[in-house]
This record gives sequence, C-alpha cells and structure tokens, in this order.
Amino acid sequence: MGKSTLFNALIGRRQAITHSTPGVTRDPVEAECAFGPVRLVLADTGGYRVERDSMDELVAERSLKAARESDLALLLIDALEITPEDESLMERLRPIADRLILVVNKVDTPSRDTLVWNAHAYGFPHVVGVSAAHHRNLDELRDLAAALLQSGSPAPKGPLEEGPTAAAGADAEEGSDLIPDAAPLRIAILGKPNTGKSSLANRLLGEEHSIVSDVPGTTRDVVEGSFSFRRRGFEVLDTAGIRRRSRVRESIEYYSVTRAMETVKRADLVFLLVDAAEGLADQDKKIASLAVKEGRGIVLVLNKWDLLEAKPRLLKETSEKVRFLFPVLGFAPIVPVSALTGFGVKRLLDTALEVGSQLSRRIGTGRLNQALEKWVSHYPLPVRGKNYKIRFATQVGANPVRFVVFVNRIAGFPQAYSQYLENCIRRELGFALVPVAVEFRQSRKSAR
Repeated sequence: MGKSTLFNALIGRRQAITHSTPGVTRDPVEAECAFGPVRLVLADTGGYRVERDSMDELVAERSLKAARESDLALLLIDALEITPEDESLMERLRPIADRLILVVNKVDTPSRDTLVWNAHAYGFPHVVGVSAAHHRNLDELRDLAAALLQSGSPAPKGPLEEGPTAAAGADAEEGSDLIPDAAPLRIAILGKPNTGKSSLANRLLGEEHSIVSDVPGTTRDVVEGSFSFRRRGFEVLDTAGIRRRSRVRESIEYYSVTRAMETVKRADLVFLLVDAAEGLADQDKKIASLAVKEGRGIVLVLNKWDLLEAKPRLLKETSEKVRFLFPVLGFAPIVPVSALTGFGVKRLLDTALEVGSQLSRRIGTGRLNQALEKWVSHYPLPVRGKNYKIRFATQVGANPVRFVVFVNRIAGFPQAYSQYLENCIRRELGFALVPVAVEFRQSRKSAR
C-alpha cells in the first residue's frame, strides 16, 4: 500500500526500507517528527494479511497492538483497489474510528481526486487522499492529524509488561529522574543472524518491541527504543543479522545489512552479540573492525550463556580465546548474558555506563604532557642517527577518543611508537575499555 513510502515522506528522510515486495516491514519503525506545532512519534508498521503464516501472524499482532495503543492511527488503502485485507482491517480498527484517519494513497494526479469520495462509504469520519510517492496532499494530512491530536485526549494504553528499569535491575532508591544534561547513550546491537539481538533489545526495553523468531532475517529495519537505567537515558538500535556479503543474495537483505552497518556511525557503542555456544566468527571480526575504525565503544556480549554447561574458569578460558583470535578486541569488555532469562543484563548495562563514561572523558593538556614526559623517559624513541623529538600532545576529541602528538619531523618517524603511547594512555589515563586513536603531526617549529 505504500506505508513505508508515506512514513519516509512524512518524516522527511529515508529511514524505513521500501521495496516492491509485499511484507518487507515487520517490526514497527519509529521516528520523531513534527506536524505543524505538534511533536509526535510516527510508527511505520507491518502489513496485515488475511491468509497468513506464523511470521505474518506475529507481524499482524504487532501492527494491531501499535494501532490500539496509539493516540492517532493512519489506515492506508489504495485508491485503485480495495482488497479483502483492507476490508478485514477496517472492521478490526472500527472501534478506534474516532482517532483514525483513512488515508487513500496513490491519488497521484487531480484526475484521481474523485476516487477519494468512494472511501467515504466505509463510514470513517476522517478521510484524506494523498500520493506518498509524489508527496501530494501531505500537508493536508499533517494538518488534519495535528488538529485531531490537539483536540483529543491521549488514547488509553493497554497494560504493558514490566518496565525497563525493573527489567534491567536498576536500584529503586536512585529515583526516576534522569541525570540533567546527560545525552542518552546510544547502543547498536549487532551480530550474526539468530544470536538473540531482538531478544536482548526486548529485555532492555522491558517490552516485546522487536519480533523474535527462529527464522533468520526476521529483523529488517533498524528498530529503535529507549529506556533508563541508573538515571541515565539509553537508546537501543536493534539491527538485522549480518552475514557474509557472498551469502547476501536478496536485495531486501542487502538493504537491511547496509542499514545495520550504518548504525555504527549513529551509535556511541556497539553490543556485539555472539552465540556463546558457537563462538566468534570472521564476520564478527569485520563488525568489530568497523566499530574500532569509527571510534565506537564495543562490548562483546556472549548470549545464551545459560545453555552452556557450567565449568570452572569457563569465562576466563573463553575470554582468553577471544583475545588470542581477535586482538582487535583486546580492549573490549566481555560480558556473558542470557537475553531469555535476564542473567547478566544488569552487569551489561553497568559496563555500558563505564564505557560511555570513558568515551566522554577529556584529559587536560598539562596533565597529558606531564604523563607524556614520563612515558618517553621510560621508553625513549627507538631511533639512531636521527634527531626526532616529541614536542607535545593534546586530546582533540572525545567520543570518539582522539589524541594528536606533535613531533619535530614526521618523515621516517617510527609509527610503532603510536601503539606504545596508545597503551600508556589506556592504562594510565582511564581509557582502558575504549578504542583510542593517536595521530602524529609535524609541529610548525623547524626541525633542529
């Protein structure tokens, strides 16, 4: 019907995946936007089918739940054709007709305006004809939606599951007020298919936000949600499972994987989810390398830990294996969890808070250069016959963490020294759990 096309047009950017194949959207995709003076969260939901398999059933239930809990629903139909799905869905949504707009899509030209009148026969009080593809009459739809939202009271919401504070195990005595001026910590959950990404997202959010299924590739769009823990706001980005490029054959999966990888740039840190029984794969290493390149924090999450046979030193042995096989993850904390039972989730969020704190840490130039003088004295530059000097260093960025070291001559400077300084910065200045970038530049002073 063009729901995702309309969603993208109304929020003004391409967020939901659009494709000619029916049933691309499964989980509700949400975005904040404004209709005139009204700020709102718009949700794009999956399609409703009359004849459906188990996956279609999950999608339909999620879409109907979203409609029931909304303050306003937009029911999309095709101006050129009414299907049995349309008629069935109209009947299911008739109880909320007073807070529903029947949107007649594909009214691409003025010659089709008369088709909108036919939709009034279905008895809904609010009807608007639009063209999502051509952005026709979208302002009229926004104005009507804003007027209805301003005139009506919020819709009564059904009972939801236990909230994220209790699900995550936050301490009640800390209070519900968020820390003032603290931006939400944005977490992207990435990994291979069927590692439990959506289950973990639902556990963190305290509700069935993402559809969970054994079918690989269930999640397609990036599904977002928010919660709080220890007075800090969190935003979660649940992504599609990422397989090797050679195994991605369908265009829909290609778009899903591309969106998933792009979330690394939008996040503060990445929860790299791994099936504890299967262990790390080369694809996990590629995800980790991308996160390190972007300067994002990484927490390696060993999910389904409850399914492993309890053994002494199991976590230590697993961690040592990870460090040996994937040295790029040498700084990343490793946390075993069970998204199904909730085991380890509180520790995971405490780790995320510590990683977030280190990402935002700034070191004064005076303190940094005092430490630099000590490090250079302890391990002088390994260069013979050339007069290389380190002038000074400064931190030029946080989240991602970046340092610049100025030297008298850049040509031939031993770049291996960068790893030494990086290790010193991590060990002594409080950046042990995050990627640190150290760049060497030639100072403006003349070489002597």
